[in-house]
Amino acid sequence: MPSLKTAHIGPKWDIIKVNKFKRFTHFKMARTKTIKTESVDVGNIDTKVSVYEIGYLMVPSIPEENLGGEVTKFKDSLSDIGAVFISDEYPKMMELAYEMTRSISNKKQRFSYGYFGWVKFETSTSNIKNIKEFLDKNETLIRYLMIKTVRENTMSPKKVYGKNDSLKRRHVSKTEESSTPVNEEVIDKEIDALVV
Repeated sequence: MPSLKTAHIGPKWDIIKVNKFKRFTHFKMARTKTIKTESVDVGNIDTKVSVYEIGYLMVPSIPEENLGGEVTKFKDSLSDIGAVFISDEYPKMMELAYEMTRSISNKKQRFSYGYFGWVKFETSTSNIKNIKEFLDKNETLIRYLMIKTVRENTMSPKKVYGKNDSLKRRHVSKTEESSTPVNEEVIDKEIDALVV
């Protein structure tokens, strides 16, 4: 069914009105045009696909030999929800900058270490709510951060510095002092002239 919409298409005329304080007020009126549009109901189809990245901290109580299985379970659950993986980094044990707490099985636990990893994936925007619910309920995660990003690699390469590079960066040129003899009488006269 066609619907009517009003669109602003530019100024038509100006009106000058005198207010109660005998001052002139300037108003601009705009022309409007009626446009007929037809809306098409496509149902609940969401075709917008975006790229997201999740940085996560896993609990340190997972043994190293079982970490691979936990990461695989984590990624399989994301792919079941609708994520298509672009890149990832295997979690590494890290000391945290501050102690974090997480309630796991109705018990508050404190963590000062954790396995940090990240995953970049592509999914439709309608799946994000389901992914967030999964991450909130996952008890192997201490914390996570999900951001919308781009497909391209955004990591900057690490530059390796060698022995010669550090010498180049720390090289300080020394200025040579003049080796002319200093006459103390001349210096004393200049100081007296400045003081007086």
